[in-house]
Amino acid sequence: MFFKTKASLLISAVLANQAFAESHTKEESVVQTETMTIMGSEFTHYKNDTNNTAMRMEMTQLETPGQVTIIDSSMFEEQGASSLGEVLEYESSVTTGSTKGHNIEYFTMRGFDVGSGSGIMRDGHQLWSYYPQPTELLERVEVLKGPSSLLYGQSEPGGLINMVTKKPTSETQLILRQDLGSNDKSKTMIDVSGSLNEDQSLRARTILVKDSYSSWREYADGSNPQTERMIGALMVDYDINEKAMLSLHYDYFDYEGGVDTGSYIIDGKPVAGSQYIWDADWANTDIKVQNYGFDLLLSPSYDTNIKTGYNVQRYERDYRYTWTNFSNYEENGTVTLTPGKQYDEWNHDTAYVDLTHNFDLAGTENTLLIGANYLRYSFDRISHKGDAVSASVGESVNFPVSLNTSIRASSYDLWGTYLQNFTKFNDKWHLLVGIRYDEKHDDITESQVSPKAGIIYHPSDNSSIYVQYSESFVPQGEVGTSYVNEGEKLDAELGKSYEVGTKWELFDRRLFLTGALFETTLSNIQLSVENPANADEDILTQDGEQVHRGAEFAAQGLISSQLSLSGSATYLDAEITNSASYKGNVPANTPKFSASIWSNYKLRDDTNLNLGVVHVGSRYGDSGNTFKKDAYTRIDTGISYTQKYNDLNIVARFNIENLFDTDYLDGGGNTRSTQLGAEDVDIGEGRNYMASIQFEY
Repeated sequence: MFFKTKASLLISAVLANQAFAESHTKEESVVQTETMTIMGSEFTHYKNDTNNTAMRMEMTQLETPGQVTIIDSSMFEEQGASSLGEVLEYESSVTTGSTKGHNIEYFTMRGFDVGSGSGIMRDGHQLWSYYPQPTELLERVEVLKGPSSLLYGQSEPGGLINMVTKKPTSETQLILRQDLGSNDKSKTMIDVSGSLNEDQSLRARTILVKDSYSSWREYADGSNPQTERMIGALMVDYDINEKAMLSLHYDYFDYEGGVDTGSYIIDGKPVAGSQYIWDADWANTDIKVQNYGFDLLLSPSYDTNIKTGYNVQRYERDYRYTWTNFSNYEENGTVTLTPGKQYDEWNHDTAYVDLTHNFDLAGTENTLLIGANYLRYSFDRISHKGDAVSASVGESVNFPVSLNTSIRASSYDLWGTYLQNFTKFNDKWHLLVGIRYDEKHDDITESQVSPKAGIIYHPSDNSSIYVQYSESFVPQGEVGTSYVNEGEKLDAELGKSYEVGTKWELFDRRLFLTGALFETTLSNIQLSVENPANADEDILTQDGEQVHRGAEFAAQGLISSQLSLSGSATYLDAEITNSASYKGNVPANTPKFSASIWSNYKLRDDTNLNLGVVHVGSRYGDSGNTFKKDAYTRIDTGISYTQKYNDLNIVARFNIENLFDTDYLDGGGNTRSTQLGAEDVDIGEGRNYMASIQFEY
């Protein structure tokens, strides 16, 4: 067994700035009004002592059985990150999948896919994440690793990502930021927050963003894809009384951009050059998303808290595309383009209620969580498909006049109830146990029971060692329209994981280290195989299992009074088993080793230097293991200068991504027996720059 063959645990660190921790704690019976501070210090340490995702309540990292990486806004502001995908580049357990034209961000965690409708959350609500999640609304990102179905229902065994949004502040605060950079990049952001009455019981925050940029890649006619992004958000907190607080939120996201589904690769090289886009120059995506809802926090007694919330998400997409077939490319240098357009609507309504109660029993201290959550999902699509046309490299095609139309719709309801208890026997030994029941209703009813258990031992007050077992459950519904067996019912994917880990706070608790060994098995996996009757068509099967064994370590915090860092490394031995088609293969886009580090060095009181390194090991680009992407190491850097004038901070930054202009292949990839190369492979961007000026008051 994996755990017996490893002689020792790798150490890893998880941290973020504790100035941004949420205000509510389980020991308090009254609603605390958090006086947050937006004003960024010119030197950050990235360390956070608590998380709110692993146990659906604020819990210290040392008391949490499992790995939770926290990335706060100070880090992704230093990096100039605008999307969740850019933030997660510096988390080694997360790998980027195909971006499908940079309009959708796909991720894998510990080698398993992160579902766009189940693995991405915001403030504990599952989102339909078919768009690049904006960072401008976020206070931090919490990456919970391992199966998490106990508290969140359907979720993949690799883990989930919870985005924690910014909250209103008691004191009046203002941020104005302007970014300018490569590829005609221009972004303006204003963030205003403060109290609306004298006793500060009513607080609000509004954020407005306008962002535009072009791509470094080109269509056949020489033009570049253009992207426009607009964001508007309003958050309101109201202290109803000392024991109740109501939070309201609304945000609007408008995204319009050209489509770039990637390159055609032979022998590791794009055949038409790294800049060439095979999609038609008229291919475009127009996305509009609204999120709105409320959260209500009640503290009826010293030991009891009740929290409930509801979120409505409305997603609309107009999508014009070309599907490219490369079967004839090697023979005569032409490809077949099938044009089309579609209009999509997704509705994602979520609700939850949690009751937390602290009590003593037989000399032990207990925190009991009883809760339930609900998801209502619906999807409607109108598709128009044109006739295929032939084109060669450098040849543009027109949008078709006549199109064939089809309509598709689906919906389901998913609800679950859960019970979790955290027991402190003494200062050394803690126990976490929980169980969940889920039901999914569409044409048929599916149900699942998911347990979880963990034991924590504290050798000292600054360390812990844990062992845990957890499960995951993801209902799959039916096969989609991309496959010839469309409409077939799929069984739920089931995951099981065993994990052992350790956590330490060192250097007067300035540096937090954690590490883990894990073994995770996923059954009923989905694999795409060619249709034997037509190699240009695919069949979706549920054939085999995935078994992933791995080790993680990270270090985040202060190394000295001048140097702070956030670094991690992941070793992963992943394999597809019990599969007629792919037995013994490595899952797509799963490197055996990956690592990253981001550092902040204080040159002097007003000047900081950032240096980042991202290493991704070699990995296969498809489940058939027919082509491989080489390992790469990318180096990023930045410098910032802060000038203070009384209550005003002025921060100037300059960042360079891919300092040494490294060539590399990123996410994506698909192969067929009728073609020599791999299609839909994303090319990493070369050296690029960004300068910003930020005013903080």
